[in-house]
Amino acid sequence: MKSNVKIHRPKGFDKNSRNMDSVNLHLITWNVATRFPEAGLNLGSLLQNSSPDLVLFGLQEVKSQPQNILADALLEGEDPWTSSLRSSLAPLGYVKVKTIRLLGTVVSLFSLVKHIPHIRGLETQFTRLGLGGYWGNKGCVSVRWSMYGVSMVVVCSHLAAHSHMNHERIASYNTVLGSHKYGNKQTELILYHDYVFWMGDLNFRLESEADKNNYLPEAETIIKSVARMEYSKLLAMDQLVTARSNGEAFGELRETLPSFPPSYKFRIGTSEYDTKRAPAWTDRILFKANEANYDMYELSVRQHGYTALQEFTQSDHKPVISNLTVTVFSPSIATDLLLPVFNPIVRFVDAGPYFAGEDLLLIYTVTIDERRFLSTWDWIGLYREDCSNLEDYVTYTWASTKMVRDGAYEVMFGEAVTLRPGNFRFVYFSSGGRDIYAYSDVVTIRSGTMPQRSISDAFEATEDTHIH
Repeated sequence: MKSNVKIHRPKGFDKNSRNMDSVNLHLITWNVATRFPEAGLNLGSLLQNSSPDLVLFGLQEVKSQPQNILADALLEGEDPWTSSLRSSLAPLGYVKVKTIRLLGTVVSLFSLVKHIPHIRGLETQFTRLGLGGYWGNKGCVSVRWSMYGVSMVVVCSHLAAHSHMNHERIASYNTVLGSHKYGNKQTELILYHDYVFWMGDLNFRLESEADKNNYLPEAETIIKSVARMEYSKLLAMDQLVTARSNGEAFGELRETLPSFPPSYKFRIGTSEYDTKRAPAWTDRILFKANEANYDMYELSVRQHGYTALQEFTQSDHKPVISNLTVTVFSPSIATDLLLPVFNPIVRFVDAGPYFAGEDLLLIYTVTIDERRFLSTWDWIGLYREDCSNLEDYVTYTWASTKMVRDGAYEVMFGEAVTLRPGNFRFVYFSSGGRDIYAYSDVVTIRSGTMPQRSISDAFEATEDTHIH
């Protein structure tokens, strides 16, 4: 089955990529200082008028008192900042695929609809770093996945604060590298992935040689240097730059040195530095491409922008964003390499019309070669057309393992009798929700009734009609 997805391929992108395609990612990291988004806040401007294929949204210091955690989990299903961004991105065609939260640290993966049925191997993980690894007030969360033949992981961290805790931050990074593991043995560790993105409030500060004598650069001195845009001078004192250069931490990753003012610490509601703390580039985004992971094909990542957004004043941190493009395998290369499940493998058959108050019969087909990827615990979710969160299905049913005829399977949504008329979608997930094998077009459930049809009648009437 050929893919109808058109993947963004920038003009002149990496002449050595042997006709590979590319995917554009937009990363956002923001320490929100336990604040709540005000009503009507449009977080869509975090994209800065770009239209990336994927959006990776990392948060730190989300309000995480017990009552907040309970309300977010039971009433809203997600934290208020992720919910606000999701509402802003939904009209632009984005759906939230996955979120993981460790107290105040959160990371979410958003995708344009056209890429969703190409997502494989979804996993989340977390590592507690507070109180010697027993508490999650500091720590990291991550989402890993594969698409178009390459593996990706995004890590969002909130490391120990204050200049004198530099050794703790360095130790935390190395702890995470060795203990943060996933189920797929080929990508068991973070650095085993084809592409690695690491962002968050890493909390590295500015520190000079004089700090050994308990001297720290004064806030007013740094503010004056920032006003003169003496970033190179200040970055020479940056603890992260030093740790990377001497191989203590983050040396495996790349970072374009910031060419924007320090993202911390501001007076909330303003873009003026708070002199109670020396300004610092605490909020960072780093990345890595394991370029030689494949014979004959070179992976690459290109950064198009890296900045802090001064217009956001809701926190004492500015959100930091980065836009990157990575190479992925094209359909023709996937065919040459015999890459498995490169394209969606399930095709939903239009067995309608569907009516509210009746069981909903769903038929789908899978080719002979691809049936080996199905399993007993696969499941199919039913979503409202306007749903922008794959974790918010209306109902679900277990997928069938028994063919009815000609490669067709059928399942019944018995709980659909409670649905009101409207527009819906079907999404097919593998066991555990790790792979998304199909994302249907919109189907309409109408009011009224119709005589029950047999599976043979439904299939014969719709042999040439699929919901994709």
